[in-house]
Amino acid sequence: MLAPGSRSTPMALALLEAGFRLEVFLDERSAGFAALGSGLASGRPAVALCTSGTAATHFHAAVVEAGLSGVPLIVVTADRPPESRDVGAPQTIDQTRLFGTAVRWFHDPGVAEWSARDSWGSLAAHALSMANGLDPGPVHLNLPFREPLLGVASDVTDRHTASVFGRPTVDGDAVRELDRALVGSGVVIAGRDCGSPALVSDLGCRLGWPVFADPRSGVHGVRHFDTLLRSRFGKDFRPEVVLRLGEAPASKVLGQWVSASGASQIHVSKRPVYFDPDHRVNRHVIVDPDSLLPRLATGRENDDDVSRRWERADRAAAAAIEERLSRTFPSGPAVARILAGELGEGSRLVVSSSMPVRDLEWFGGATGCEVLSNRGANGIDGVIATAIGAAHSDGRTTHVLVGDVAFVHDASSLAGLADRGLDVRIVVVDNDGGGIFHFLPQASQLPEAEFERLFGTPHGTDAITVASGFGLRARRATSRAEFADSIGAVGPSVTVVSTDRRNDLELHAELHRLVDVAVASI
Repeated sequence: MLAPGSRSTPMALALLEAGFRLEVFLDERSAGFAALGSGLASGRPAVALCTSGTAATHFHAAVVEAGLSGVPLIVVTADRPPESRDVGAPQTIDQTRLFGTAVRWFHDPGVAEWSARDSWGSLAAHALSMANGLDPGPVHLNLPFREPLLGVASDVTDRHTASVFGRPTVDGDAVRELDRALVGSGVVIAGRDCGSPALVSDLGCRLGWPVFADPRSGVHGVRHFDTLLRSRFGKDFRPEVVLRLGEAPASKVLGQWVSASGASQIHVSKRPVYFDPDHRVNRHVIVDPDSLLPRLATGRENDDDVSRRWERADRAAAAAIEERLSRTFPSGPAVARILAGELGEGSRLVVSSSMPVRDLEWFGGATGCEVLSNRGANGIDGVIATAIGAAHSDGRTTHVLVGDVAFVHDASSLAGLADRGLDVRIVVVDNDGGGIFHFLPQASQLPEAEFERLFGTPHGTDAITVASGFGLRARRATSRAEFADSIGAVGPSVTVVSTDRRNDLELHAELHRLVDVAVASI
């Protein structure tokens, strides 16, 4: 992923000569998030390349997200030679360790000299190994170049290969200790990187425990856990053990419920990273879940009445939500549920943080599509670019669900999208501002004018005009039929659904009440 610039000319031409597929973005922030999206979808690092100076700083948000989410990424920043630093030379800043601790490895090999060519293959292999390590993430190579920046390309023999990392496993004694801890009533919480969906489901069956399934997990478990935990049905259930697999879902209600339960918590992650914001986890297990899950609860004959009750409650919640949302369009929850239902196996959906990821998690229900979201830092920046990068990685149709603020934030990524040959279909839930803030205390504790100015932040941007200005097909959907027709058409495209922030707030509360009633007798 390349952002144009002069000082990066040698690397840009080298990548082109080597046969890399280059995608050019007008700004570095878009290029960085596109590289992130490619790594998120494929599990292989993409290269993000830029020129020297402030251009490099615009990679920072994508680097931070890649670091927290464990996404492999190789960031290459061109730089001025040492004699141009600290003397007022243009487009020159201190790029040494620019991204701090967000990267897995930083290296500056010095000015590229032909005499050092035998080290270049080793450097590339080292960068690839660090990006793909046991804790995948971003790597930063800072490469100074002297003029002339153009020359004759020459072949360099590469005898180096990247390192091979084994997957973390646990021995038999550790497995038996974990097995002894998985007794009594419990629940499995499956997030991103939870392991094979089939293995997670099988373990839930052996334990007789419900599986709360984040849409990003791919697991077909209890999908409406957030709204169920708000009901009397959910509040009456107190697990003794909680087995957390991979990253945590977005639901704050789930986190509070687990903490309040006093249950013993076991967290399994293939990355050597703690996910324990409430400081309640009793055991952290760093292991590839796929190597562990089949070895747990083998030969068990557990009573699955609790699990079956949760499954019945999930079906009742789904029916109540579906019936109400079938009469409500447009709304944020309705858009999320229609997308979840329309996109089947083999489809991909990139979801923005803020309300879209929550509407999908809380009300989207079962979906067979792959769900991606930048939940490391939970930012709304670069969502469209992330989706473009994901589509670039394998050519698959990629839908995107964003709010209007995230759309405006990333509008520059639309530049050139019409000509990239990618089927990216963008859905904008447009409530003219920050809808999520209506769910926070600020909405009720501040005067309306102050709240609107500081948090509601209406901007009046016409997303149809913006998209059309970038040469994209753009359509406003005012009915379920129009929406289904628009998202089903080959992209690239932008579909705008206009909603009301306050109406969506009331709809959320109503949906929770309806679910409470629907599951009261289960």
